[in-house]
Amino acid sequence: MIHGKLSLQNWRTAEVSGEAPQSYFESYNLRLFFYGTLYNKDTLHAKADDTFAHLAADAFLSDKLVGFSRLDGSFTIIYFSENECGVVRDMHGTHYSVYFKRDGEFATSFAYFLQNADTFPIDKKVLSHALQRGLTPASTSVSLDIYRLEAGCHLQLGNEYQMLSMLKNAGAGLNSIEEVKAFSPMIYDACKGTVNAVIPLPNDIEADAYRPVVEKNPDVEAYSQRYGELHRQAIYRRIGNSSRVGILLSGGYDSGSNLAALRQIYDGEIDSYSIGFKGDTWTELPMARLMSDTFGTRHHEYEIDGTEINALPDIVRFLNEPFVEGGLMVNYCAMRMIGDDKPQVILGGDGSDQYFGTSAREIALHYIAARTGISPLLRGLNNFLNSRTFAADSKLPRINFHLDKILHIMEGERFGFSDNDMCKLLQYPGDDFEVFPTPQSDIRSFAHLYTQHALVSDLKIVIDRVILYKASRMAQMFGNNLTFPFMDLELYRFLKELPVNLKCKGDNVWKIARGQFVSKYLLKHHYKPLLPEAVTAKKKQGGFAPMPLFFCNAMRRAHLKDFILSSSIYDDYLNRDSVEQFLNSYDREASQQSSWFWLRQNRALQYFNLLTLVTWWEEFVEHKEVQY
Repeated sequence: MIHGKLSLQNWRTAEVSGEAPQSYFESYNLRLFFYGTLYNKDTLHAKADDTFAHLAADAFLSDKLVGFSRLDGSFTIIYFSENECGVVRDMHGTHYSVYFKRDGEFATSFAYFLQNADTFPIDKKVLSHALQRGLTPASTSVSLDIYRLEAGCHLQLGNEYQMLSMLKNAGAGLNSIEEVKAFSPMIYDACKGTVNAVIPLPNDIEADAYRPVVEKNPDVEAYSQRYGELHRQAIYRRIGNSSRVGILLSGGYDSGSNLAALRQIYDGEIDSYSIGFKGDTWTELPMARLMSDTFGTRHHEYEIDGTEINALPDIVRFLNEPFVEGGLMVNYCAMRMIGDDKPQVILGGDGSDQYFGTSAREIALHYIAARTGISPLLRGLNNFLNSRTFAADSKLPRINFHLDKILHIMEGERFGFSDNDMCKLLQYPGDDFEVFPTPQSDIRSFAHLYTQHALVSDLKIVIDRVILYKASRMAQMFGNNLTFPFMDLELYRFLKELPVNLKCKGDNVWKIARGQFVSKYLLKHHYKPLLPEAVTAKKKQGGFAPMPLFFCNAMRRAHLKDFILSSSIYDDYLNRDSVEQFLNSYDREASQQSSWFWLRQNRALQYFNLLTLVTWWEEFVEHKEVQY
């Protein structure tokens, strides 16, 4: 953990406490502490003896507005100068989480702020969002007076109020005042001794964000060759001179592409790691073994059986905040499996889907509904179905499941409790529940909406706050050096300029709406000849964990039920009767294996959300060390 306070007084002697920095830079006008690593020393024209701190300082001094955005890595930077000081997080926030207060005090642990406080002001609206979505809203924490610095953002204190040009970058292409206002809760009065602003790093992730690239007849082979070059370069930057490399292997295109590209530039020892699920007929472990055999890795496997839920209190303590996502336990088990015999670097395939863009079918349906004027009708049907309870074998829950994804396409995955459920679960729903706004859909064309979704949902929510957050934090929990080649800055810039029809290839929006398209087209085009046919020919079926597995044991559920119902969280927040009704209902449904998979999956995620929130409450509010 690192902690300190942003202050312009005595800036020449300001210190950062806790963990020692990876490197440090000082000149007559700047002091900079660098934690983490940089991958793009080549594009920064680094000399052999340049430290990461020196490179970061050069980038900042060359251009104080955009300098830091030239850095590609996993890092936290703290700097002090005569006119400003600040904290900077890497583009996707894969290094430490950062929390701060209005007076400029910051730390990489939420628990740090609780050390000298018996109680803290709880933001119940944030807790409710976590109960519904599995994560807290952007820039918030569970405390009213503690904030979280988001991925790719810069917390700044300065003598002058420098927001105008920065907000211009933040809002470029958004065509929405509300999106700019999303930063306003974090923009404080520009007075000495208080934080001036939290700003997104003004890189080209934000600039001209919704300008889709469309080419009728793109040169697929030229794009494919360049993509392969950039991907191999991204891997080389991350493995450096490592003599032993690890790789997470799921049996799909992304991890397989990482392995194929790695073998083109590296002939050393590779350890591959795969996770499966006991009794899962959709397991991808055979495909992972096939790729291990094809590319010559030392393979390791672990099958989840559901008892891993007992590790949830340890995860909650480490994360400091309530967080749930279907793959969280997969990441936990993968990082735990590696143990003490660690490769020097481990490659993960995370983020590739989202850089290319996901949910094409739902985006197409959202676009068609908006352009044909039937969106109000669909919203009415969605609201009606949300307010009713239907049998598990009814088709109506399936209809509503898909309606919810189509109508709320900009909000990321909405697994968890519905708005109607939340009103029942909370004692004071009007005070403790708030629907956070999302930007208006850009329906000028399917390409515009697809590009907007890639930025707002895929990148800013799914990559930054879900996928890379859980993967990097679980790696930190076990001291593993996990890195993500698909998140390379140059690769991102290449994909940003890639024609939409090479990301999602379909003849027209109507066919895409019927599921007739190829996602990640360029990646598949490039790597299909290099991967085993059994892998490239199979229908995608992985990418999620069967969550009911964690709650299939009746004795375990009874124990967890006692724990949940014995919590003090019902004193002034949750409605105990409604929670008990949910738990009893889950017990009845647990034996109904014939019900639709995604209905059972969503109910299990609701259980996971509730269990996580109660665990967090007992740990951080009641200061009890929880064990199931």
